[in-house]
Formats: sequence, C-alpha cells, structure tokens
Amino acid sequence: GLGPVDNRRPTDWDGYEVDPSVKYVVVSLDPHFTHTKMTEAYLYVAENGAEFIASDVDEYFSIGNGRQIPGTSSILAGLIECTGKLPTVTGKPNRLLFDIITDRYGPLDPSRTIMIGDTIATDIKFGKNCGISTGLVYTGNAKQSDGFARADEPDYTWDRLSDLLIE
Repeated sequence: GLGPVDNRRPTDWDGYEVDPSVKYVVVSLDPHFTHTKMTEAYLYVAENGAEFIASDVDEYFSIGNGRQIPGTSSILAGLIECTGKLPTVTGKPNRLLFDIITDRYGPLDPSRTIMIGDTIATDIKFGKNCGISTGLVYTGNAKQSDGFARADEPDYTWDRLSDLLIE
C-alpha cells in the first residue's frame, strides 16, 4: 500500500485474518514501509500461499550529490528471510521485460541494441541476460572505483550520459 500505516503491536495480530482472495504480494520501493506491512506480506505469503513478486532487486536508489538510500532489496531481504521464499523478479535484471518487448515488436538486432544504465547489478546484468551490448554510465549507483566481476564487465563505460552525444 501507499502512505503511512499504523504500526500494530505483536499481540494485535492474534485475531488477524488473511483475505483468501489475495493471490499476490508485490514488493517495490516503499518510503513508508513499516513492520505492519512486513507482517501482512509475510502472512499472505506464508499462510495464504500468495505468490511473492518483486518489481526489482535494486540495492540502492541514488538521490543526487553522490548519496544513495536503501532500495527495494532492503525490503526483500526481510521477507525472504522470514518466508524462506525467493520472489519472482519482474524487472531488471530478469529478461521478462525484454521478452515482452520482442514479442510485441519483433526481434531486436543485438549488433544495433545496447542497454545503458548506471547499475551493474541490474542494468548491466539485464543486458548480459538478454544478449545485447551494455554501457555503464558513472552518474548514479556505479562509481569508477567499484570494479566488477569479469562476467559483469560492461562493453562500454562513460563518465556521464552527455559523453554519448556527437559534437
């Protein structure tokens, strides 16, 4: 849900009944995430068998001036730990979105397609998972000093997106 929610005490959950019509628990970045929301998500996944879905697995969200705040993965970690289940990830680096695009618009020519992003764990892995070239821009989550595993090495790197413009 969106917006702040009251935080219940542990004993307040004793009479809580899950709605059997709820089939999915979808997790994404939520600046109003609370223990109440964690408990509800847990009950629906653990007791009701709801499918656990994540929009992304971003570790950080860049907010400017080089500062990052915890991303969706910080919420996922708690739910994975208490449910013992891994979510189905619909966003990057999962290739589901790529498959939807190619199903709708036809195949892409890998020699003419590139995934450009600022996060190795999602953007670059997405490109690698989809068999297309990758470009990393050091304007968000990634920094030149980070380094990366060989399998995650981007094909191209730029200090800033404007470096791609032809003068």
